[in-house]
Amino acid sequence: MDCNSLPISIVISSANHHDFTRFIDVTESISDHLDTRKIKSVYADKGYDGTIIRNYLESKNIVPCIPKRNFKTRNNKSVNHDNYNKTRFVVEWFFAWLKNGFHRTRIRYEKKSENYFAFVNVACIMMYWRILG
Repeated sequence: MDCNSLPISIVISSANHHDFTRFIDVTESISDHLDTRKIKSVYADKGYDGTIIRNYLESKNIVPCIPKRNFKTRNNKSVNHDNYNKTRFVVEWFFAWLKNGFHRTRIRYEKKSENYFAFVNVACIMMYWRILG
C-alpha cells in the first residue's frame, strides 16, 4: 500500500496458507513497480512477526515496524504503537474498500483463482480511478 491506501502489488494464494508465507513474494513483486531502495519502513500486524521476515527486511535496509507477538521472548526494540496505529489504518482502509465497495471480492465466488484475481484487479483500478481521477 502507498500512503493513499492504494495497492502497489497483489499476490493471491489459497485460503489455507497463512499470509506470513507470502510476505516475501509480495515485497519482491513490488520491485517490478517501484524502486525498493525508496522504501524506508514496512508496517505489518503481529501475524508477520518472525525472524525470517525481520532478517529479510533488514537485509534490504528496510525498518520493520511489526509489533512483537510475545514481549517476554523477544529482545528487540518495541514498536511505537501510536505511530503504528496511525499508519496501519491505511492498510485497514484498503481492505474496507475491497470488502465493502466491491461485492465480488467480499466472498470468493469464483472457483478459478485467475477469475478472482481479475475481479480484485478491477476493484483496484476503480480505487485508483476514485483517488487519482
